[in-house]
Amino acid sequence: MANLEEISVGLERLMTEFFHISTGNKRKREIEEQLNKFGNQNGSWKHCLEIFTKTGNEYVMMYCLSVLENLVNKMWLGCDPNTKGEIRRSLNHILLVQHKKVPMFITNKLVKVIVDIGRSDWPMFYPDFFSGLLQLASSSGGSNTRALGLIALRIASEELASPREDVSGQRKEELRKLLLQQVPDMIAIITESLRIEWEANFRQFSHVNKATPPPSPGSGESNLFDLFVFQGDSLPHITTVNIPPHSLSIMTHALECLCQLFSWIPLSTSITPDLLSVVFRYARLGTSDSLQNSSSACYCGLTLSELGCKAMMCVNELMSKNCVPHNFEEYLVRIFRQTFHLLQQLTRGDNPRESLDKLDDNYLEKFIEFLRLFVSLHFSRIASNQSFPLLQFLTLLFKFTFHQTSHEHYINCLDIWEIFVDYVTNTAEKSKEDKEYVLTRYREGMVLFSTSILQHIQFRFNANHLTELDDGTMDDNGHTEWEMYLIENIELIAKIGKLFPNETISLLYPILEETASLYIETNWSMVSTLDVNQLPRLQRSMRDLAMCLQAFGRISELFLAENFQEHFQTALTLIQKFLTIALFGCKNHLYQSSNLPPAVVKDATAVQAEALACLQPYTHWLSQLYSEAQHAGHSQAQLSQLLSSYMDVIVPVLSKQVPDKISLSSAHTLLSVVTTVRATFLSQSPAIQKLYHDVANGLCNKLPMKTQSLIYRSLSSLLLFPWPNTPEAEQSWHERSENHKTFIKSLLGEYMSLSNNLSALQTDHNLYERAKPVILRAVLILDGVVEAVADEASKSRQLCHSSIEQCITISLQLFPIYISHPDTVEVLMSLFLRIFSALRRQIGPDSIARTLQSFLTTFTPERLQETILHENAAGVRVVEKFIEILELVIDETGNAFKTFTPSIIVFAVQQIYPIVSQRESSDVKGPLFHLLSHVLSRRHRYFFPSPVLASMLQDGSVNSSKSGTIAHKQQFLAIMTAFGQSFLQSDINIFKQVLDTLEDLNSKQKLYEKLYFMLSEEGVLFQFVNVLIQALLNKTHNLLQEEICTAVFNMSSVDLDYFHSNFLQQFLQHAEGVTADQKHSLYSAFKPERDAPSFTSRLLLFVNDLRFFKLSNSSLPEGTVQF
Repeated sequence: MANLEEISVGLERLMTEFFHISTGNKRKREIEEQLNKFGNQNGSWKHCLEIFTKTGNEYVMMYCLSVLENLVNKMWLGCDPNTKGEIRRSLNHILLVQHKKVPMFITNKLVKVIVDIGRSDWPMFYPDFFSGLLQLASSSGGSNTRALGLIALRIASEELASPREDVSGQRKEELRKLLLQQVPDMIAIITESLRIEWEANFRQFSHVNKATPPPSPGSGESNLFDLFVFQGDSLPHITTVNIPPHSLSIMTHALECLCQLFSWIPLSTSITPDLLSVVFRYARLGTSDSLQNSSSACYCGLTLSELGCKAMMCVNELMSKNCVPHNFEEYLVRIFRQTFHLLQQLTRGDNPRESLDKLDDNYLEKFIEFLRLFVSLHFSRIASNQSFPLLQFLTLLFKFTFHQTSHEHYINCLDIWEIFVDYVTNTAEKSKEDKEYVLTRYREGMVLFSTSILQHIQFRFNANHLTELDDGTMDDNGHTEWEMYLIENIELIAKIGKLFPNETISLLYPILEETASLYIETNWSMVSTLDVNQLPRLQRSMRDLAMCLQAFGRISELFLAENFQEHFQTALTLIQKFLTIALFGCKNHLYQSSNLPPAVVKDATAVQAEALACLQPYTHWLSQLYSEAQHAGHSQAQLSQLLSSYMDVIVPVLSKQVPDKISLSSAHTLLSVVTTVRATFLSQSPAIQKLYHDVANGLCNKLPMKTQSLIYRSLSSLLLFPWPNTPEAEQSWHERSENHKTFIKSLLGEYMSLSNNLSALQTDHNLYERAKPVILRAVLILDGVVEAVADEASKSRQLCHSSIEQCITISLQLFPIYISHPDTVEVLMSLFLRIFSALRRQIGPDSIARTLQSFLTTFTPERLQETILHENAAGVRVVEKFIEILELVIDETGNAFKTFTPSIIVFAVQQIYPIVSQRESSDVKGPLFHLLSHVLSRRHRYFFPSPVLASMLQDGSVNSSKSGTIAHKQQFLAIMTAFGQSFLQSDINIFKQVLDTLEDLNSKQKLYEKLYFMLSEEGVLFQFVNVLIQALLNKTHNLLQEEICTAVFNMSSVDLDYFHSNFLQQFLQHAEGVTADQKHSLYSAFKPERDAPSFTSRLLLFVNDLRFFKLSNSSLPEGTVQF
């Protein structure tokens, strides 16, 4: 090997080149390969230790540590004791000498390697490992190493409590026990470090930062009356601080180490009152408003508020424990008391908003997290205590919420309230006899909270704050920031409304009354003359009106079902008010006015859209009104008048001159009226008749396609849906059927005419291209029409099929013509998927057979291969949709549909699967395995016929034995093979899908027993077990560890004796890289457990130890590399 200096220079050159911006991926791979060869050679660790002490290149330092880390983690057991001792001594020496000279990430890596050694050798071969770390961190070790020691303790806690590297299960348990023994010393050192630094740097504030005194003798922590009684002076305003960087570093690392410990240690006596007191001293540092502007409070990128933040992280780590032992409840109450006193300080004074605004954002987030954890995990426990001052807590939380200056923090606080409201709701539902008591206890606070939310989201009260929200940019769901903000608030009001409906309605109605009056009574022709104060007031009122309409739409359920009679008059008044607002906008066309400022037009558009949208959910109220009037034999005059008013505000805005937002809202409401109310007289309404006429004359063709589709779907449904509570003889089906056929022809005449030009479409390119938008429009319309009747009575679907039968035929004829144009074929296949989903029984087996045969003829093996392997996205989706169609056919129970089973299996297993199995991508695989699972589930008797059926099958497809009868065995085995091979691929979603399928089939049809007894010669069941254990061993699908273990247990449970006595031995016999003694040890440790938890525990231990033995037995590679 070359001398050390040459190696060092070569490494620096390679590492610098590797990270240079101009180095390409190919060269990086070459360098990587060269570095790996050097790192794996004998004796490279010596060079790395020497180079580390001499180089100043950070890349080289990290590489040297990586080589040593690899040696420790993968080759340590093969090293001789002298080598181990030398490495341990060298690394400890380097750590002490170099830790102040190198960056923090290098120090962390160096400590990590030392801890990795301790993981293997402590305490037997490295007895002073942990005592050395404690010595570094203790005050007796000197202030120079305390920060380093605290870092080392944190990393030791991270690595040893739950070792991430492969160690045996026994060793993991041993390490955890050893580490638990060290916890009291670690806690003591951390507490001492924090106390010493506090005394040294904050001595002058100690008299005002004393921890909350313990309760008076005999009172007990269970007495919570004084939980919010402030004890002690107010928080200090630190005007001058002069903290040395090393002190700040010690405090930071002590809190980080403590937080890490809290993440795993049991809640025991190791957590002392002294420790909690000192943590809360630091937590208070984040609440001093003067710190944020103090230049002297910042060292090394850290501020004192960040110390407070880290202290709150410690508190939250404790709070996140849901299962609290009884002996820790006293400390839990201490935490509540101290934190709530902090919360009191944050919300004290005349201007809490200003105080909260000065807090560091991260600190505030941690405080919000504390409150969330308290309410979600501990509130139910503490609220049951009669002495808990509920009103004071809600008052504090209330002030904290509504004085937030950040929209994000406010929404996070709303999440806390949502958890709280859910708790109240669940408590009230569980306590049927005490429901009124529960509601009375929380009524005042909930109503006050709703009132404040409504004030918060009104521009009248909070315009400056709300105008900061973006109301122009849409997110992925089509909402602006303002809309999402409004939805979050209204959702919470609606939740409270379920508990307190009368109060919620009473809060909203005055807002509606006031804003609607101003909107309707304004002289809009004189708006341009309004002064600078009046116009903004009008705009704010319009925005508040839109908000209120949205809120009333959301709480419409309060007027339904059992609340219908009680709130009848209120609901009627509200609907009439909504109609008045919508009609006013309809008549005055404010949303189209060119005489109004653009901002006012935008607000008028929002009001009109919300008024129409608000009417939509109240169609359920109209439906109940219709139903109850029919049952009682009352007049329909009131409903008729309301529906007429609905049509008067809906139909006029379904034109191209109206903003899209309004016409879309109107179309949605029209669809709800048609599908929900279903009044017999609605189709005779003059407005509806006019709409039919407009559609037939193409007057709606200029509207956006989404709006058009909703209109056509509504008019189609009006003719197809049965009228409620009306005898079959009075449904007028014949007349409605003829009208529907006429309606479809008026809509799709151009599409139907394509049947006359099929030959021309194949030769005339211009006609071919011109037909594409016609096809797209027709498919969108047909899709909506068919989807509407999917869940309706058979008669409705029959009429629908009769009307569109010609369209179906044309679509099938067009499919092969456009097969080379995936986008067009995709929309056609989407239509067929919809038709098969809703109308397959109306289509009938003969037509389905012709359709499937047409598709199968089109989908030749060559075309399938080209489409799937070349990753044509639209083409792949076409294949996936066809597979979904086949699944629908399989789902049908009629005998006529069962005849398709063999051809579907052949297509899936012999044509599709061989192609998709070659690819890593999950495209097509998901739908394919879903189809195969339905074949096994729905066509169970195809493979496992009853004895009577089996005796009738004389085609040679049946294999009978003592264990049972299986038919079409080769097809069944092909499906099982496909399932098994999916477990060998990396796609975790497909892995889970197939695993869930097998488990589901087993629970319903005892699949595993059939695999074991009927296919014993093929050994299918334990092949599954083998491949699943291999997945655990290789960690390829670790996220599914629990599901895999469950499946292995269920499979093995068919014959646990065979699993233990035969399978395990065969599995170990074929295991490579493990000695005979280790195999014997593994086998002996896997006791024959018969319950799932014990079996899973043994299985995971078996897999872990097998992996560990393989790693331990791996040898060091030979060969050298020179630079």
